Amino acid sequence: MFKKQHLALAIATTLAAANAQAFDAESFTVSGYVKNETAALTKDGTFNGQASGPTDTTKYNDSGDLIKSESSVKLFVNGDVGEDSSMHAELLLHNDSKAKDSHFKNSDTYTQSEFLRELYVDTTANDWDIRMGKQQVVWGAADGAKFMDMLNPTDYREMAQNAMDESRIPVWMIKGDKYLENGANVQIVLSQPRENVFAGLNRDIDTSVRRNDVTMNVRQDRTAANGYTSGTGHDKGNAFILKGVDSITGEDNGFLNIVPDLGSVAAGFSYTFARDLGSNAANTLLGFSGITVGGFAGYASSSIVTGSFGAQVGCMGAGDSSHAIDCTPYGGTGTSGGVDQGTGAGYDGAQILGAFAAGYNTNLSNAASRSVFATTKDSAFEYMDLATFATFDAFVNAGSQYVFNMPDDYDMNISTRFSNTTDNGLNYSLMYSNAYEKNPIINLSWRNSSGDKLHVINSSNTLSLNSAADGSGQAYGGYAADVKDGSATDGVTSANAALYYATLRFEQTVERAHNLGAAFNTSLDTESMGPVVLRGEFVYTKDAYQPVIDLGQMSIGNITEALTMHKADKFKYVIGADVTVLTDMMLSAQFIQERNLDFVDTTSNLSGSSRARYTASYANMSLLNGFQKDLENKEFYSIFLSKPFGDSGEGRWNNILMLEEGGGRWNRFDVEYSLTNDLIGTLEYNKYWGDANTQFGQLEAASNVQVGLKYLFE
Repeated sequence: MFKKQHLALAIATTLAAANAQAFDAESFTVSGYVKNETAALTKDGTFNGQASGPTDTTKYNDSGDLIKSESSVKLFVNGDVGEDSSMHAELLLHNDSKAKDSHFKNSDTYTQSEFLRELYVDTTANDWDIRMGKQQVVWGAADGAKFMDMLNPTDYREMAQNAMDESRIPVWMIKGDKYLENGANVQIVLSQPRENVFAGLNRDIDTSVRRNDVTMNVRQDRTAANGYTSGTGHDKGNAFILKGVDSITGEDNGFLNIVPDLGSVAAGFSYTFARDLGSNAANTLLGFSGITVGGFAGYASSSIVTGSFGAQVGCMGAGDSSHAIDCTPYGGTGTSGGVDQGTGAGYDGAQILGAFAAGYNTNLSNAASRSVFATTKDSAFEYMDLATFATFDAFVNAGSQYVFNMPDDYDMNISTRFSNTTDNGLNYSLMYSNAYEKNPIINLSWRNSSGDKLHVINSSNTLSLNSAADGSGQAYGGYAADVKDGSATDGVTSANAALYYATLRFEQTVERAHNLGAAFNTSLDTESMGPVVLRGEFVYTKDAYQPVIDLGQMSIGNITEALTMHKADKFKYVIGADVTVLTDMMLSAQFIQERNLDFVDTTSNLSGSSRARYTASYANMSLLNGFQKDLENKEFYSIFLSKPFGDSGEGRWNNILMLEEGGGRWNRFDVEYSLTNDLIGTLEYNKYWGDANTQFGQLEAASNVQVGLKYLFE
């Protein structure tokens, strides 16, 4: 494999050589445009990641609300450098006053709004045409799908609404083209590895450890002053956050923020059932190791009073500090033994569990009664119904951290393509690429304060965390909980307590894959429709990755095994036909299919569990939909229409309709009209609808109309 120094040295040498040559300043030209685009919602609704829980039906956005107010200036600089070389630069000044975070508001590196969009030199070496620098290389031409077009990553902050040349992210490359005597072309590309950018999932995620104050219990206000550090959802309020992304970084449904709250609730349980009841001098939940979360939720109030806990478990009311559980969400005014002293009403286990969770804003429990808990799973505790209190003990004061483990900028992707035309007019190309996948993957692991990996022990479906790195056997979680009153257990003191709390690491990375592809297009003359262009793109990917959900492992709280990334070979293709109808209207239809050749659909890896283990949908999986299973063979259909209008063809309208298997729909209608030679107006309407658990249907609240004005200059 080429070393990173080779790419850097080659680019630097070529640019330096070009600059060393005398060049004619008069050959340089500067052109560009000034543009504004403003988009407004067309209906009331709520974006993914905005609602505070599954029962929150608030409409957070109103029809007419602006989701984009983007002003930009783009400059194109072209000129000769030396006798046989030329250069090109594309610069972008950008501001979107309605963007939710700074990396989308202004220019940011390796996004569609980066200041230095392109900078490259064209030259020759022997029989090769060489282009070196920051650039885009386009291999594919499908509508709404990027299969062969795989060399540059894409900024999906607006899904597919932006034109591909604007949402495509240029990267540093060396591209060589050689034309053979028969007209065939050989192209070799060495490119910098970068990943796709998504709203809610990009390199601007906060990488600090997220952990609530270790002395905190549910009686304290959830404020920064009280040590509450769980962050808001990354890019919260962006119209195009997908459910799959929200399940990672979302404020309410994202496990990055759920874990610290889960740790605090575990500490609260330990505080109540260990210290207050005196059942375990070590102040842990191990004394109740046989009780599961679901079992506790199923307890009637009478069982909680005198049953398995053997003592009274009270709820606190307004101004009451004698009990640790805040039951005021259920009308509590102060209780003894699980019975509200003011009303005489009892509280069952699910209600008390909900009372603990109510002190935090993440989606921990949506169960108001035992029957709801047993039949519905749309919150964290309900998925972990078989987790024992011994497992819960390991979560005491747990934290989370998002880290990046991405390839070096010069750890190159290597791609090559051969293209030619046959005597009968068939254009075809063959390609191979050894490159990092563009979609990032997330690996989960428990870590100690030094970053050493912790081992999860599974014994009779009971989990615990311990450190094997230092050989001490020190347990993590509950053993350190008693430092809240300044005492010490097992060598743990208030000064070093944080060392013994586990952190769930979310590691974002990408992995190399092999891609073999082919494409063709040809024109057929027909009597009824005239010329018809047939085209297709086919890509086989070896060693791609897929998310696999194991509901059995999740049921016992084994989070790191509940979501894992596994290799999967995939085959994707698109077949399309283009024809001209009604004199000058282009009609294009496509069939698109993505086939997972290693699709997982079985039962849990957990011994004795009959719960499902399956390939989850990258885009759609969520706490709210059972971590939706993906489709083994997913299909899309598209119809594209384009027609000029006006006396001199100064306008054009386009419409693309995408139909997604499962019921998702997206339609984009846009019009472009030249008001003068230099001034162009645009109008665009994007409508999303259909099943809420599809890629397009989940974005219904993001349906919008956009107007734009572009002024060209040179």
